[in-house]
Amino acid sequence: MNTDKIVKLLRYVLALPKSIYVNLRLLPLGQAVKLPIIVSNKTKLVSLRGKVNLSKVKTGIVRIGFTGADMIDYRYHRSILHIDGEVNIEGKVKIGKGSRLIVTGKLSLGENLITTGDNTIICEKEMIIGDNCMFAWESIVMDTDQHQIFDADDNQINKDIKVMIGSNVWLGARCFVLKNSTIADGCIIAANTTLTRSFGQRSTIIAGTPPKVVKTGIKWSH
Repeated sequence: MNTDKIVKLLRYVLALPKSIYVNLRLLPLGQAVKLPIIVSNKTKLVSLRGKVNLSKVKTGIVRIGFTGADMIDYRYHRSILHIDGEVNIEGKVKIGKGSRLIVTGKLSLGENLITTGDNTIICEKEMIIGDNCMFAWESIVMDTDQHQIFDADDNQINKDIKVMIGSNVWLGARCFVLKNSTIADGCIIAANTTLTRSFGQRSTIIAGTPPKVVKTGIKWSH
């Protein structure tokens, strides 16, 4: 067994105590004993008062804090898990090293979601992410401003708004997908793009701030 495999195995062994705790807190006992959720020992557990619904129950089908791009250093990057809402997971999910998953609303994750590291997902209302999506490093997806803004009559003017990301969507590095955003299937969001509205055309490249469609009829692979 080479050094890389030994290090990887050691990381999973060290993850067992925290993973057992997370599974027991978020899942029914019959599912929890199978350890479908594996979290790195470098994951900070802020709150686990919510629940996770799994369409498939298999050991390690959800992994948090292990995978990631080469520039994300496992030694120094800590993931954050805060689940006070509801998370529905359709299949295999890999949340990369140093990522933050904060859910107080309702989050739905499709099959084979991969975030490559140092990503942030904040769901306070509702968020749907389709199958076979990939989020590059330092991308941020959120359906809230997190702080309330009021007009002169004390009416809130920045309410949380649902985010919808279709299947086979690739977010480039340092993308912002903010509340009220919708992305159709098969799209690529170029690096450093900020989205605040809907793009309904499938298989397009969207780039810039403000964003616009720069190419159509594309496809991509992991």
